[in-house]
Amino acid sequence: MTALVFPPALSPYGASRLILVRHGEVPGIKPPSFRGTQDLPLTDRGREQAALTAHYLSAAPDVKVVASSPLSRCVETARAIADHHGETVFPMTGLTDFNYGDWQGHSHKDIAAAYPQDYDAWMQTPDLARIPNGDTLETVARRAVGAAHEALAQAENGTAIIVTHDSVIRTLILAILRLPLRNYWKFTSDPCGVSIFAPRYGEWSVERINESIHIRK
Repeated sequence: MTALVFPPALSPYGASRLILVRHGEVPGIKPPSFRGTQDLPLTDRGREQAALTAHYLSAAPDVKVVASSPLSRCVETARAIADHHGETVFPMTGLTDFNYGDWQGHSHKDIAAAYPQDYDAWMQTPDLARIPNGDTLETVARRAVGAAHEALAQAENGTAIIVTHDSVIRTLILAILRLPLRNYWKFTSDPCGVSIFAPRYGEWSVERINESIHIRK
């Protein structure tokens, strides 16, 4: 039996609260495609979601840092949030989306047909999957946790907000809960979904995961 792979632990030091936010809607979410490192703009609905999320988080206390993936869909979402708190957006390369290599830009349906074994591995054992010319989940987890630690350190015991991608949010939640990467698909991460965590006795306490009531119509 292959040993389970765990992400690096994400220690709850440096901030009083950690808020993870997925970017707003972009082309390729429905029907799903492998967007990855493509720099896709927010749709009109995505910009609306970003504005609604910014309003929802306007009451977040003592926001000291708003970090973001450098891709424009995250930066635009983060900027809407940061403006409410008088902060600037801090882009971090470690928060960039999963690089899907040869799959990038293609639909899930097409990839399932062209790479059936590899696609099944990605959906069933994502920690072991090898996407041609793409990232591994372990690589994404290492850089994401490193970036999150940097953002927490900059928060100076205030609130750190991280705006990033579905893949990064999933790996960070696994790091927070100290679960193996095999559990990657156990969580849902909707456009502009909000997950909130607070330190408690040296561990993370979960306040919300993928809260999206603020953007529902």
